[in-house]
Amino acid sequence: MANLLCLGDSITDCGRFFSDSPLGDGYVRILSEKLKSAGMDYKITNCGVDGFTVARLLENARNYLSIGGDIITILIGINDIGLMMNTGRSQEQQKMMMSAFSRHYEDLLTKLMNPGRQIILMEPFIFPWPAEYRNWILHVKTMSQEIEKLAGRYHLPYIFLHDCLNAEARRYGLDAITLDGIHLTTQGHEILAQKLMEVISQNG
Repeated sequence: MANLLCLGDSITDCGRFFSDSPLGDGYVRILSEKLKSAGMDYKITNCGVDGFTVARLLENARNYLSIGGDIITILIGINDIGLMMNTGRSQEQQKMMMSAFSRHYEDLLTKLMNPGRQIILMEPFIFPWPAEYRNWILHVKTMSQEIEKLAGRYHLPYIFLHDCLNAEARRYGLDAITLDGIHLTTQGHEILAQKLMEVISQNG
Protein backbone atom coordinates (compact mmCIF):
# COMPACT_ATOMS: atom_id res chain seq x y z
CA MET A 1 0.00 0.00 0.00
CA ALA A 2 1.37 3.38 -1.01
CA ASN A 3 1.23 6.40 1.30
CA LEU A 4 -0.16 9.76 0.22
CA LEU A 5 0.38 12.83 2.41
CA CYS A 6 -1.59 16.03 1.79
CA LEU A 7 -0.13 19.31 3.09
CA GLY A 8 -1.76 22.72 3.11
CA ASP A 9 -3.97 25.22 4.88
CA SER A 10 -7.72 25.31 5.58
CA ILE A 11 -8.59 24.29 2.03
CA THR A 12 -6.79 21.00 2.66
CA ASP A 13 -7.77 20.77 6.34
CA CYS A 14 -11.45 21.26 5.47
CA GLY A 15 -12.71 20.65 9.00
CA ARG A 16 -10.82 17.42 9.64
CA PHE A 17 -10.56 18.16 13.37
CA PHE A 18 -14.34 18.53 13.58
CA SER A 19 -15.38 15.81 11.14
CA ASP A 20 -16.12 12.13 11.57
CA SER A 21 -13.44 11.59 8.91
CA PRO A 22 -9.77 12.38 9.62
CA LEU A 23 -9.56 13.28 5.94
CA GLY A 24 -11.93 16.22 6.39
CA ASP A 25 -14.85 17.07 4.14
CA GLY A 26 -13.00 18.38 1.08
CA TYR A 27 -10.81 17.30 -1.79
CA VAL A 28 -8.69 14.92 0.29
CA ARG A 29 -11.72 12.78 1.20
CA ILE A 30 -13.06 12.95 -2.36
CA LEU A 31 -9.65 11.94 -3.75
CA SER A 32 -9.59 8.98 -1.37
CA GLU A 33 -12.95 7.82 -2.70
CA LYS A 34 -11.80 8.23 -6.31
CA LEU A 35 -8.64 6.23 -5.70
CA LYS A 36 -10.59 3.40 -4.06
CA SER A 37 -13.10 3.35 -6.92
CA ALA A 38 -10.21 3.05 -9.36
CA GLY A 39 -8.72 0.15 -7.40
CA MET A 40 -5.69 2.18 -6.36
CA ASP A 41 -4.59 1.25 -2.85
CA TYR A 42 -3.40 4.32 -0.91
CA LYS A 43 -3.15 5.16 2.76
CA ILE A 44 -3.96 8.88 2.86
CA THR A 45 -3.02 11.29 5.63
CA ASN A 46 -4.43 14.82 5.72
CA CYS A 47 -2.01 17.22 7.42
CA GLY A 48 -3.68 20.44 6.32
CA VAL A 49 -4.02 23.04 9.08
CA ASP A 50 -6.31 26.05 9.05
CA GLY A 51 -4.31 29.28 8.83
CA PHE A 52 -1.01 27.74 7.78
CA THR A 53 1.48 29.65 5.65
CA VAL A 54 4.44 28.16 3.81
CA ALA A 55 6.66 29.15 6.75
CA ARG A 56 4.49 27.07 9.08
CA LEU A 57 4.76 24.11 6.72
CA LEU A 58 8.52 24.51 6.75
CA GLU A 59 8.57 24.64 10.56
CA ASN A 60 6.73 21.31 10.63
CA ALA A 61 8.75 19.59 7.90
CA ARG A 62 10.34 17.19 10.39
CA ASN A 63 6.90 15.98 11.47
CA TYR A 64 5.92 15.34 7.86
CA LEU A 65 9.12 13.41 7.25
CA SER A 66 8.31 11.19 10.23
CA ILE A 67 4.93 10.39 8.67
CA GLY A 68 6.52 9.70 5.30
CA GLY A 69 4.75 9.48 1.98
CA ASP A 70 5.29 7.99 -1.44
CA ILE A 71 3.33 10.96 -2.77
CA ILE A 72 3.12 14.38 -1.09
CA THR A 73 0.74 17.06 -2.32
CA ILE A 74 1.19 20.73 -1.40
CA LEU A 75 -1.45 23.45 -1.65
CA ILE A 76 -0.31 26.59 0.15
CA GLY A 77 -0.02 30.34 -0.37
CA ILE A 78 -3.33 32.12 0.05
CA ASN A 79 -2.68 32.90 3.73
CA ASP A 80 0.71 34.31 2.76
CA ILE A 81 -1.07 36.64 0.34
CA GLY A 82 -3.57 37.52 3.05
CA LEU A 83 -0.68 38.67 5.24
CA MET A 84 0.70 40.75 2.39
CA MET A 85 -2.63 42.42 1.71
CA ASN A 86 -4.25 42.78 5.14
CA THR A 87 -1.40 44.01 7.32
CA GLY A 88 -0.73 47.45 5.87
CA ARG A 89 2.47 46.45 4.08
CA SER A 90 4.01 48.71 1.46
CA GLN A 91 4.55 47.44 -2.09
CA GLU A 92 8.24 46.99 -1.32
CA GLN A 93 7.42 44.98 1.79
CA GLN A 94 4.99 42.86 -0.21
CA LYS A 95 7.76 42.11 -2.72
CA MET A 96 10.06 41.10 0.12
CA MET A 97 7.35 38.82 1.53
CA MET A 98 6.89 37.20 -1.88
CA SER A 99 10.63 36.57 -2.09
CA ALA A 100 10.57 35.05 1.38
CA PHE A 101 7.65 32.85 0.32
CA SER A 102 9.69 31.50 -2.59
CA ARG A 103 12.71 30.80 -0.37
CA HIS A 104 10.61 29.02 2.25
CA TYR A 105 8.82 26.99 -0.42
CA GLU A 106 12.12 25.86 -1.93
CA ASP A 107 13.51 25.01 1.52
CA LEU A 108 10.38 22.93 2.17
CA LEU A 109 10.82 21.05 -1.10
CA THR A 110 14.48 20.28 -0.47
CA LYS A 111 13.60 18.87 2.96
CA LEU A 112 10.75 16.73 1.63
CA MET A 113 12.37 15.41 -1.54
CA ASN A 114 13.54 11.84 -1.49
CA PRO A 115 14.43 9.33 -4.24
CA GLY A 116 11.28 7.52 -5.27
CA ARG A 117 8.96 10.10 -3.69
CA GLN A 118 6.66 12.16 -5.88
CA ILE A 119 5.75 15.69 -4.82
CA ILE A 120 2.79 17.34 -6.53
CA LEU A 121 2.50 21.13 -6.32
CA MET A 122 -0.83 22.93 -6.64
CA GLU A 123 -1.53 26.52 -7.54
CA PRO A 124 -3.13 28.84 -4.95
CA PHE A 125 -6.30 30.52 -6.16
CA ILE A 126 -8.72 33.34 -5.35
CA PHE A 127 -12.10 34.43 -6.66
CA PRO A 128 -13.10 38.05 -7.44
CA TRP A 129 -15.78 38.02 -4.74
CA PRO A 130 -16.03 39.81 -2.38
CA ALA A 131 -14.68 42.68 -4.49
CA GLU A 132 -11.64 43.23 -2.22
CA TYR A 133 -10.19 39.95 -3.47
CA ARG A 134 -9.81 41.38 -6.97
CA ASN A 135 -6.73 43.16 -5.63
CA TRP A 136 -5.26 39.79 -4.65
CA ILE A 137 -5.35 38.30 -8.14
CA LEU A 138 -2.08 39.87 -9.34
CA HIS A 139 -0.30 38.51 -6.25
CA VAL A 140 -1.79 35.05 -6.85
CA LYS A 141 -0.48 35.17 -10.41
CA THR A 142 2.98 36.24 -9.23
CA MET A 143 3.02 33.51 -6.60
CA SER A 144 1.92 30.97 -9.19
CA GLN A 145 4.85 31.93 -11.41
CA GLU A 146 7.25 31.48 -8.48
CA ILE A 147 5.88 28.01 -7.68
CA GLU A 148 5.93 27.08 -11.37
CA LYS A 149 9.63 27.99 -11.50
CA LEU A 150 10.30 25.67 -8.56
CA ALA A 151 8.26 22.90 -10.17
CA GLY A 152 10.39 23.25 -13.31
CA ARG A 153 13.65 23.43 -11.36
CA TYR A 154 12.93 20.21 -9.48
CA HIS A 155 10.95 18.46 -12.25
CA LEU A 156 7.73 18.26 -10.23
CA PRO A 157 4.13 18.18 -11.47
CA TYR A 158 2.33 21.50 -11.08
CA ILE A 159 -1.46 21.67 -11.15
CA PHE A 160 -2.88 25.01 -12.30
CA LEU A 161 -6.10 25.83 -10.45
CA HIS A 162 -6.80 29.57 -10.44
CA ASP A 163 -8.01 29.98 -14.03
CA CYS A 164 -9.75 26.61 -14.07
CA LEU A 165 -11.76 27.25 -10.90
CA ASN A 166 -12.63 30.77 -11.96
CA ALA A 167 -13.82 29.48 -15.32
CA GLU A 168 -16.08 27.00 -13.53
CA ALA A 169 -17.36 29.82 -11.30
CA ARG A 170 -18.27 31.86 -14.37
CA ARG A 171 -20.02 28.82 -15.83
CA TYR A 172 -22.00 27.72 -12.78
CA GLY A 173 -21.99 30.86 -10.63
CA LEU A 174 -19.56 31.87 -7.91
CA ASP A 175 -21.61 30.42 -5.08
CA ALA A 176 -21.57 27.01 -6.79
CA ILE A 177 -17.76 26.82 -6.56
CA THR A 178 -16.69 28.99 -3.62
CA LEU A 179 -18.17 29.63 -0.19
CA ASP A 180 -16.51 33.00 0.42
CA GLY A 181 -14.04 33.78 -2.36
CA ILE A 182 -11.30 31.60 -0.87
CA HIS A 183 -12.78 28.30 0.32
CA LEU A 184 -14.48 25.79 -1.95
CA THR A 185 -17.90 24.21 -2.06
CA THR A 186 -18.23 20.46 -2.54
CA GLN A 187 -18.36 21.08 -6.30
CA GLY A 188 -15.16 23.08 -6.10
CA HIS A 189 -13.42 20.38 -4.08
CA GLU A 190 -14.57 17.80 -6.63
CA ILE A 191 -12.75 19.74 -9.38
CA LEU A 192 -9.56 19.88 -7.31
CA ALA A 193 -9.75 16.17 -6.44
CA GLN A 194 -10.22 15.24 -10.09
CA LYS A 195 -7.18 17.28 -11.10
CA LEU A 196 -5.09 15.44 -8.52
CA MET A 197 -6.53 12.10 -9.53
CA GLU A 198 -5.45 12.67 -13.12
CA VAL A 199 -1.86 13.41 -12.12
CA ILE A 200 -1.64 10.48 -9.72
CA SER A 201 -3.12 8.10 -12.32
CA GLN A 202 -0.68 9.26 -14.98
CA ASN A 203 2.29 8.73 -12.70
CA GLY A 204 1.01 5.70 -10.82
